[in-house]
Amino acid sequence: MGMKEKPREKKPKSESESKTSETIEEKPKIVEKERRVHKPEVIIIETETEDVTTETVVQVVEDSTSEETTATVEITTLIPQWGKISESEWMYSIPSRDEDRIMWAEEWGDFLLEWAQVNSTHVFSLTIFLKEMPFKDISGKVDAFRLIGESLISKKVADWLDRGRRQLRVYWKPLEDWADEVYDWALKTGTTLLDLKTLIIQEADEDFAKLPERDIGILLTLIVERGLAIWIDKKKYAIRIEI
Repeated sequence: MGMKEKPREKKPKSESESKTSETIEEKPKIVEKERRVHKPEVIIIETETEDVTTETVVQVVEDSTSEETTATVEITTLIPQWGKISESEWMYSIPSRDEDRIMWAEEWGDFLLEWAQVNSTHVFSLTIFLKEMPFKDISGKVDAFRLIGESLISKKVADWLDRGRRQLRVYWKPLEDWADEVYDWALKTGTTLLDLKTLIIQEADEDFAKLPERDIGILLTLIVERGLAIWIDKKKYAIRIEI
């Protein structure tokens, strides 16, 4: 029977070897920390019902103090009454006959207004049309976008914001109704001094603060014209509510 080899005694690490080992062990931790700070994590949770799909996007972002915070954004994708492209392929192509094209644009226009309201979108851009469901499934997207836009404009519920017809302002709620909402909010909160910049920045959580800046100026003008407020500074759209 052979003799078993006596286990070798482990030599204590020298000071230089110990420091080298600690450096190697700590390096991955430093790299991992940098990844957490500079590469935000995005988590998408999708739920679907009969006619609505909601994607909840949870994003980890870095704030000014280099601490991680989370922001949640919900993207709601509606399904038209005629269904998806797999169910109604003919609705996803521009009709060749003029009369059919008019009806087609009106149907899509009504749906676009509904989509914009659900997603609190006031300016519907060509970019949205190209990337969001179900619009992105339509053939001839640029022509389709402009046909639908012109249909809404003919009903006086939209306006082009640029000559290239890439930005469409959609009015799913009349500006007069928004003016009522701002005035009611002012009375409820006891806010008698209103101005354009303050409404946009300090009241960012309110629905009316998401309106285009130009339209908020129009709302304040409407309140004054109704005799419910007076101008403090017309150039800055600053008013005082008369109670």
